[in-house]
Amino acid sequence: MSVRRRSGSGGKRALKEKIVEVYESLFRGDQIALGNSNYWEEFFLLKPKMAVLEGEIGRLQADQLAGMRDNLNALFHECVAHLSHQHQIRVVYALQTLVGVVRAVYKKCVQLSGFDLVNFLIGFDRAEQEMSILLTSVTRFLAGESPACLKELCLQLLLVLASGTDNVSTNTLLEYLMINSVFESLVGLLAQAGERARHGRSAVTVLTLLVQYRKYDSSNPYILKLSILDQELVLHGYSQAVTASLAEYTQAYEASVAEGTGGGWLGAISNMVGNMFVSEDSQVRNEKMRSHNPALLALYEIIHLNRNFITTLAHYQTETTTPAIISDTDTTTSQSEDLRSVNLLVTFLEYISIAMQDTKSDVANNNVTLCFIILACITEDQYATALMHDPNLVFKVKLHRSPMRHRKAGVEVVSHGRSLVCALLDLMLEFTRSHLMKRLPIELHLLALSCIHRVLSYQKRCRVRIAYNWRDLWSTLIALLKFVVANESNLNKKINVFNICSQVSNIIPVAQVISQFRW
Repeated sequence: MSVRRRSGSGGKRALKEKIVEVYESLFRGDQIALGNSNYWEEFFLLKPKMAVLEGEIGRLQADQLAGMRDNLNALFHECVAHLSHQHQIRVVYALQTLVGVVRAVYKKCVQLSGFDLVNFLIGFDRAEQEMSILLTSVTRFLAGESPACLKELCLQLLLVLASGTDNVSTNTLLEYLMINSVFESLVGLLAQAGERARHGRSAVTVLTLLVQYRKYDSSNPYILKLSILDQELVLHGYSQAVTASLAEYTQAYEASVAEGTGGGWLGAISNMVGNMFVSEDSQVRNEKMRSHNPALLALYEIIHLNRNFITTLAHYQTETTTPAIISDTDTTTSQSEDLRSVNLLVTFLEYISIAMQDTKSDVANNNVTLCFIILACITEDQYATALMHDPNLVFKVKLHRSPMRHRKAGVEVVSHGRSLVCALLDLMLEFTRSHLMKRLPIELHLLALSCIHRVLSYQKRCRVRIAYNWRDLWSTLIALLKFVVANESNLNKKINVFNICSQVSNIIPVAQVISQFRW
């Protein structure tokens, strides 16, 4: 808390907090611990000021870095050393300081080309030893009976370490995370319901970022461990963490739609005013979408690497949230409200139906592309396709539809549960119908058609018949071909329409055979 006093000239001068003065002296290059043996003991009793600390490091000029290196190395060393302290307040403050220092040094690394991150932050001579001690302490906190705030700080530190550079493969600090693995401590959080609810999303995000490190150039131990992971509790925990992230977005979208569709003249005025800020809403929507991209990338990596995960796609997930106080009169009611069943693939299909409504911006287009690539991976897997065709696994999937000239926006109402493959076909056909535009997103159309083709090929090969309205498939394919033919001269300037016509011509004979099945 800053205190003001009057100076001799009559003006006002603010007294700085002690921790701020310490930061300033630290980054002036002063001999900080000279003559004070208890300097660091007192330092870690002061609550860190992250904004001030990062600001001091950010203001350093290139010619000042050499003089600051010894002090910064000493600060990093003492932070790591105090992680073994018996007083938890010092441990928490040491972790908070580490997060701020590492984040600020990463930003400085981006500003200055040729900046030596490891030498400036830790020092070459003891970098491997310091990082080994640090990651051992982080693993101990994550795997042990540590407070939730301490585990959250550890995950925040790992996130800062893993996401410090735009290109994960150029992050030199991640080499130490390859040597000192934190995989077991991360997946351990996913196996426990309470820990998963608090830290599951952060743990999955860290794990996904670590898998990206030089995945095509060298042997990454996280890729190997993730590919052979067969612990059922961990796989279901991973699935629930991804589902929770995607469900949060779909629920927020449904709430925003419910607020914007009021009845009568008030709803009409709200819609009219809302249309004036379409571009602003699109930017906000893109930012919300990007916040859930780690869950999509995590889903892609686990489906791509681990075949054991496929079984969780059709698994009924049940999450229970226990209220703090439950009275005897409403015990049954509260339990029925707090207990809800969800499914990863159902949530994912609903998420795609919302995301694919806007593919104009690069962010939205990349997001939908990743979603369709994940669907392509799922439909390529024989076991996953068999699960989607299982008549005993039926779900009601809410597919959101974008507004068009002949219809309003809304949700496709399903009166009864169906196999998941029916929802998948509905989704792909809806995308094809709603994206017949002059700037044709041909890559997305090809991915959608490939998913349809794989599903139909499975039905033909295994002689599977599903209760589906095949008229929608025929009308959509014919409408696509008519659109391409009518706009051929315009489309040929930008794209090769032969690929999309060839894909449709491959689907038609397979669909014709399937529609004639009679058992």
